[in-house]
Amino acid sequence: MSEKLRPRIYKFDNVKLLVITLVVVGSFAESFTDRSDMFRSWFVFVSSFSAPLYIFLSGLFQKQYKKGSKPNLQKITYYLILGYILKLAIFLLRRWNGEDVGLDMFGSATIEWYLFVIVMYTLTMYLVKDVHRYIVFPITVVLGVVAGFLPLGDEFYLMRYFVFLPFYAAGYYLTPWRVRKFSHKLNVKLAGIAFMVIYFVLCFRARDVIYPMRMLFTGRNPYSIVPIEGCTFYHRLLCYGISAVLIISVIAILPNRRAPILTNMGRNTLSAYFWHYPLVLLLWHFGAFDLLLPLGDPLWKITVLTIAVIAALILSLNVFSIPLRKLEGLSKKMSLKACLITDAVIMVIAIIVNILVPY
Repeated sequence: MSEKLRPRIYKFDNVKLLVITLVVVGSFAESFTDRSDMFRSWFVFVSSFSAPLYIFLSGLFQKQYKKGSKPNLQKITYYLILGYILKLAIFLLRRWNGEDVGLDMFGSATIEWYLFVIVMYTLTMYLVKDVHRYIVFPITVVLGVVAGFLPLGDEFYLMRYFVFLPFYAAGYYLTPWRVRKFSHKLNVKLAGIAFMVIYFVLCFRARDVIYPMRMLFTGRNPYSIVPIEGCTFYHRLLCYGISAVLIISVIAILPNRRAPILTNMGRNTLSAYFWHYPLVLLLWHFGAFDLLLPLGDPLWKITVLTIAVIAALILSLNVFSIPLRKLEGLSKKMSLKACLITDAVIMVIAIIVNILVPY
């Protein structure tokens, strides 16, 4: 049966809703890692697989290029515009919060990195479209491992680009139906549950061992600054293995059934991703988190996690995706020439801003 004629796989909508909820929880938890061991455990658990899984799904649902096909410039334009809108919003909100931050148009540590690396991955897959997947995928793993030895960082998002490239490539070369078929096996489900539970417990019970690995899981740090003695390539491979097994586990565990309201929310995860960090910054600005600390332990922690989950669900409602869909619709109507001109203008403006605004 043709992929286009097959029914929608609700499993992936459910997975996307779960992973965006965990991404939001991770952003909330990161704000309190200096105050709570519990949030340190939560953060390292979530960061172990949330970004790799989100990127894997992005690759899984990118249409594969065929010989002679043209690059998806409409998608590139959409993500470029969205990325710079989010970058500017975060910059203004952080300055409003009193942070002495600059505006780097070609790199940063905040969440817009995902939008820009998707642009880079879309171009990468086009450039290697004529190369066999059995050559490309191993090279992506080698690049991800070697990148840790290089003095890369947030500049041009290169470290994250290389580190997470294997997950995007893996998704790109698979199909949703193949992943669904493999994850449907009972032994895969049972093994997934077992590994997920064991690893979750270890994140809390062996926090001092696992928490330093967060700097590898986030994908933006060279080995030289990771607080693990002798950190090197096999630590990256270990993290790759943990992330890969957790990705399989999450996909296997979640059902392939349509849940009322929730499954539909899984189609709006990009909007939740886009809006959630500005929301975190606004909550800090208006002192919302400061009101929670006097509640005492563990009530304030439970309240923060509850707010994070509720925020993820609310931001996944259709109403918050309307502006993004309007922008996406406009980009899809653009010709390839119009996309090229738009992208060139955006890059020229970005260069000028980088020259004029200190970062």
